[in-house]
Amino acid sequence: TNVSATESLPVDLKQDMTSSERDENLQTIRRLRQDDIPLLTRTGDNLGAAEACRDADAREAADPWYGLNERLGDAIKYGTEDVDTLRNLIEQVGGPPPLLAKYAAHPRGYVIRSEIIGMNLSNQRLEKMIERRSSGLDSEENEARRQEALRKQMKNLENPTSYEDEVAEIRELNRQRQEEYYRGIMEREAGGGYAKYFEDEKKDYDKKREELLKKLGGDEPEYSELTGEFLDGTMKNFVADLKRINNLFDDDDDDDEGGLLLDEGGDYGDEKFAENPMSKAAQARAEAMKNDGSGRPRLPGDADVTKGELDADVEINEASSATTGPLTVEVSSAYNTENSDPPMRKHCFQYTVRITNNSDTDTVQLLSRRFEIQTVGSSMKDVVQGEGVTGRQPVLQPGEVFEYTSTAPLSVRPIGTTEIAARMSGEYRYCILQNGQDKATDEQINKGQGEAGAELATFHFVFPEEQRVKPVRPSDDDDDDDEEDASVKTTTVASKAAAPASAPPAATDAAATPSPASSLPGEPDMTSGNISTATPPNDSSDTLTSDVRVVVTSTYRPERSDATLDKHCFAYNVRITNESPNGQSIQLVSRRFEIQTVGSSNKDVVQGPGVTGRQPVLKPGESFEYTSTAPLSVRPMLDKTQVVARMSGEYNFVLLGDDGKTPVSSTPMKAELGSFHFILPE
Repeated sequence: TNVSATESLPVDLKQDMTSSERDENLQTIRRLRQDDIPLLTRTGDNLGAAEACRDADAREAADPWYGLNERLGDAIKYGTEDVDTLRNLIEQVGGPPPLLAKYAAHPRGYVIRSEIIGMNLSNQRLEKMIERRSSGLDSEENEARRQEALRKQMKNLENPTSYEDEVAEIRELNRQRQEEYYRGIMEREAGGGYAKYFEDEKKDYDKKREELLKKLGGDEPEYSELTGEFLDGTMKNFVADLKRINNLFDDDDDDDEGGLLLDEGGDYGDEKFAENPMSKAAQARAEAMKNDGSGRPRLPGDADVTKGELDADVEINEASSATTGPLTVEVSSAYNTENSDPPMRKHCFQYTVRITNNSDTDTVQLLSRRFEIQTVGSSMKDVVQGEGVTGRQPVLQPGEVFEYTSTAPLSVRPIGTTEIAARMSGEYRYCILQNGQDKATDEQINKGQGEAGAELATFHFVFPEEQRVKPVRPSDDDDDDDEEDASVKTTTVASKAAAPASAPPAATDAAATPSPASSLPGEPDMTSGNISTATPPNDSSDTLTSDVRVVVTSTYRPERSDATLDKHCFAYNVRITNESPNGQSIQLVSRRFEIQTVGSSNKDVVQGPGVTGRQPVLKPGESFEYTSTAPLSVRPMLDKTQVVARMSGEYNFVLLGDDGKTPVSSTPMKAELGSFHFILPE
């Protein structure tokens, strides 16, 4: 690497290592992440694990490529920054370490975490891969396995898990957790009577490993290369099967446009699927899904609904009316408060459809329906279709009307730029009956396609006023009525019964797909339950960092908790305020949380782009507020403390230029979410 070539870069982006030093640094990072940290954590040496983790973090920080690569991944997936700018910066710091160069050339455009760290393959997984390689992906044996898996899935749909089974599963998970805890104690005491047990266990493992490597015919495999070989083959089969299955649900016969799969630079979209016959397993899946409707296809969504930014000329209508041929289809919608649970992101709507036969002479029979529905923030539309209407295929004489009401339970969270929850449209397929004909013939039905379609025109499910994210004007302490000084705060209004809501580690306020959860060594006082009472544990915090204030409050939700199952649900409310004194606007770009339950030796780490699926821009004085819930699975230590969990974190943000849109720096700043506790009531 030519170090002098980076002299014009910011200090934190300069490359100070040679190529060989960067590879040596990578190998050390891999050893720390793969071996040292897990071993220290298992043996209860939390201090040592924390030291090793800090060492690995410092080594990654010493090479600016790691941070740039992570930002490049977010930019490609979520559009957080300019991709070309980041690629140019990566080039200026010498690209990736030489050992990672082959991964950087992947079509995805960046190196994923598992490729950097280098995952180890267990003996069990390596053995399965060798078996699949020897039998072939398309062998009859593998096809039989796929069919059996499908049958089990279909059976599970027909026979949902009972309450007793769920309780048994929770108890089994608790048993496994206790077993892992005691195993850690045993490993920590390995210098005593358990030493021989672990030595024998390691010998057996190494012997098995040696046998597997001989079968594989080579040295120790690299995780990403071996798994990639099978992932490519499996994905090609899956995509081919899925595209054929989707075609079963298309309303036209144009097979070239039946895809729900977007060929955005992948290797799978270019395959000529029609050239290969459908596999037996795929035929079984397709038939099963066609029969019970579980194979619901999806389509690319409308960009304005995905962004939550509807054009000014788009009418946000809760009803619509359209006439197609002899039929007029009218629909109206309303929010169903009784069946909604906003803190859990459950919003139920009902809609009433009225279909009128306007013909003076023709009798019409409705045969099937097809709806497309897209929730705000989602990039895809769900397609719902089936025979008849409410289980019937009604016949409408001239002038007759058919009317029904249905419900649409949505999992969606309000966002600050629109009041809509979802957009829906569709059509009803029908045929015209001849004089004296009671019902349609098979030829007229035409596999549910009928002879023509009556449009269900686009309409929207709209949040009621109390559920919307809406601007509210704060109270000002001064008498300055200047319009420019009248700050506007964006706040999420919770349900009538909602306390400030909170988010669990596995479901933290992310409408967008978060990064997979990881873990860090926990804090000793939370592990032991010996939390200091000199200062009462706080259930809220108020922290100002870099002119951004983050305030959080939490409350217990007894109606959603079950102490007998160690289930305790909390709610927390977060309010983020831009308190810049110099008129600087900011944009929130990502978040990172750490949460540790009492008795646990680890913290769960959850991170991802945006906040509640958005990357809100806050002008000076503006706030963004949201709520979420945190259902925790934890056994309290009530003999020591009422605290069941501790949470902290940070929000990353960028400073914006005078236009309020362009970042003035490519390096995000951090606003701290101060530590607070989830506390059981006395």
